[in-house]
Amino acid sequence: MWQGLIQDVRYACRRLANHPGFSLLVVAILALGIGANTSMFSVVDAVLMRPLPFHEPERLLQLFETESAAGSYPLTGQDYLDWRAQNRAFEDISAYSYQKSMNASGTGEPERVNVVETQANFFSLLGVQPAAGRSFAAGEDAEGKNRVVLLSYGFWQSHFGGQRDTVGKSMELNGAAYQIVGIMPAWYRIPGSADVWVPIDMSPKYMGPRGEHHLRAIGRMKAGVSVQQAESDLKGIAARLEQQFPDSNGKVGATVEPLREALVGDSRESLYILLGAVALVLLIACANVANLMLARAAGRRREVAVRAAMGAGRTRLVRQLLTESVLLSFLGGALGIAPAYGCLGILMGAGVIPVQPANPIAINSGVLLFTLLVSLTVGIVFGLAPAYQASRINLNDDLKAGRTPAGAAAGGGRLLRDALVAGEIALSLTLLAGAGLLLRTFANLRQADVGTRAESMIAASVLLPDGSYRSVDTRWNFFRRLLDGLGSAPGVKAAVISTELPLEGGNNGYVTVDGLSTESTQNSLVEWNYVTPNYFRALGIPMREGRDFGGEDLAASADAARKVEAPGFWDLPQSERPKFEIPAVINQSMARRFWPNQPAMGQVFHQENISFRVIGIVGDVKVWNLRQSPMPQAYFPFTMALAFPQGGPVNIVVQSQGKPEDVAGVIRSQVRALDSSLAVARMRTMNQIVAESLTDTSYQTALLGTFAGLALLLAAMGIYGVMSYVVSQRTNEFGIRMALGARPLTVLRMVVGQGTRLAAIGSAAGLVAALALSGVLRKMLYGVDAADPATFVIVIAATLAICMAACAIPARRAARVDPLVALRYE
Repeated sequence: MWQGLIQDVRYACRRLANHPGFSLLVVAILALGIGANTSMFSVVDAVLMRPLPFHEPERLLQLFETESAAGSYPLTGQDYLDWRAQNRAFEDISAYSYQKSMNASGTGEPERVNVVETQANFFSLLGVQPAAGRSFAAGEDAEGKNRVVLLSYGFWQSHFGGQRDTVGKSMELNGAAYQIVGIMPAWYRIPGSADVWVPIDMSPKYMGPRGEHHLRAIGRMKAGVSVQQAESDLKGIAARLEQQFPDSNGKVGATVEPLREALVGDSRESLYILLGAVALVLLIACANVANLMLARAAGRRREVAVRAAMGAGRTRLVRQLLTESVLLSFLGGALGIAPAYGCLGILMGAGVIPVQPANPIAINSGVLLFTLLVSLTVGIVFGLAPAYQASRINLNDDLKAGRTPAGAAAGGGRLLRDALVAGEIALSLTLLAGAGLLLRTFANLRQADVGTRAESMIAASVLLPDGSYRSVDTRWNFFRRLLDGLGSAPGVKAAVISTELPLEGGNNGYVTVDGLSTESTQNSLVEWNYVTPNYFRALGIPMREGRDFGGEDLAASADAARKVEAPGFWDLPQSERPKFEIPAVINQSMARRFWPNQPAMGQVFHQENISFRVIGIVGDVKVWNLRQSPMPQAYFPFTMALAFPQGGPVNIVVQSQGKPEDVAGVIRSQVRALDSSLAVARMRTMNQIVAESLTDTSYQTALLGTFAGLALLLAAMGIYGVMSYVVSQRTNEFGIRMALGARPLTVLRMVVGQGTRLAAIGSAAGLVAALALSGVLRKMLYGVDAADPATFVIVIAATLAICMAACAIPARRAARVDPLVALRYE
């Protein structure tokens, strides 16, 4: 058997070497298809298939709280401490913060870095060791003892040149000195894209009151405990806390999710869709190659007949022909590694991966094994039909033939080739329909109303460190001077400050409304934004009723903020805290939600000990993304936010008189003139902010559109190849027809008609498949139905037009046949 196999391989090599043009064409087609699949599979492998690079990752769960509103939420500090102390299902639990921004110095120019605060046991719970130095030690998450820092590998390389003596050095974060104790491995990316990690302050002051959701948590289940048991355990604790603290923990429950699912989020479906799309491209490539092999097999019938006459059985003949196919596919797979690396580099460089994977994305041994298996499968798939067709011989007729008989193109071989071409067209139309729907979605999102002005607007953020700006007055003095400087700067039309920006999410909470039951208000979260006067006018948000904030509103809110930041305020029971009333501007959605049958102006709503009186109503603004329906939103005077120094960066929004990029330098110079230690970060125009919100849709559209375009190109090549082969086989027939009086236009119609029939059959099948699969894309669409008639009409018309164009060259060649030459063709 081995001797025969070696003979087959050696003969296949000689055959391919003797026909280099054909071999290179097939290998190139397969290399593109296999390379694209390899690169896409490496992404899916890293994100969805490979185990998380932690110790026993199947025992890791992400912990959440639930509320009366739908969804899951981070934990409050006090609830986390109770969960940690009272649970029986977990071996350990660790808390960490959302990604924050801090000003870093001591590493060159002041800049903003991404920081995640973690409990001291965080890395030991995951089972991750630093590449250099150590992780956090027990007790380093206590107040005053948390001045140590771990660096990410990328930050270490870019800011410290990868020097080994970095461990032990110090750097400043928000003006405070931190000692570098370790460097994390290059592959470590959780949570998020942090530059550095610092210990969280586990003191009661930082944990905050119940009801303030700001902590994330990961738990490691005890051996033998199931996910359902762990969730049930936490739900029991949440139920006890609800009875013990009905005001803050009413309807607060618990839920868990395997860590992989929490990390992957909504990207699983889109990744599988893209993997399926690239697999269809490979299937079309296989059909193309199978057609080429069928045409080639028809010219080898005499060779096969001679082999059969010399005693070769049908199995032996099929094996010989399959060996050539598999050899071609292996060559295509080997050469496809280079395109795979190129495609992966493009994917990584363009930042279009929908999720930050825990595992590094790479073409590793597992991916190469996948490539090997795909190559073997592809070789069998596209080689089996031609091998079977070629092995069906008639010794008497085929041994007499000096060349391929005229009827070789007829019968089963022709039907198989036609079926392959129709299948290619069907698959390419399916991909093209999906790309068309996403393209319509992208266009709809680009035209969606954000609710704000985008032209001439630019935004940046600045963060005041607590150590240098300890009070409401020092913080407000900085921002007031900054606004004054920007307002008088050349090229600036208006300058305002806000805590949140459109399309970038924000903070939210529940409110109570006089006259409404708690149940009706706790089903709707209200988004918060603290802004300075003229914010609505500068951003083009229409004022529907009432008025904007004024200087007196800022002063009243500043007085309230001073009382909130006074020592001991948060230590008082909520019932004993001073009560305040400050003005608020709400959007139309909030007015309709809470006061549907009465005027909202002058109404009062409450959040803990603060009452807010509505002084104005403005238009709706998209808060989280363009797809989301408008949410209830409330705006407060900016000075109220100064009571919370841990609130994060503040946004500077400038309306320019000319191009918004022209005032970027003005913003930086004004900030540095006030405090040279501050970093100005995230400088973007409003158009760039809108574009960033479209990143997911744009990458999905671009990738699926690329795959669809490649599929349609391959389908056009397939129909061109089949029609060219048909013309070459029917040259004698066309000559006879023209000798008997047929006009060239008649022959042209015959060839184009045959190609059009194949395109029509393929388009009909593709339409059915596209309609059946369009539901998969439903969650990714916006403003367009999954069965949108206009999209499908355009896609079908484009497919038919391209297929007819592919038939044009063979048809034109057939119409120019010289009858005298054609009659001597045999």
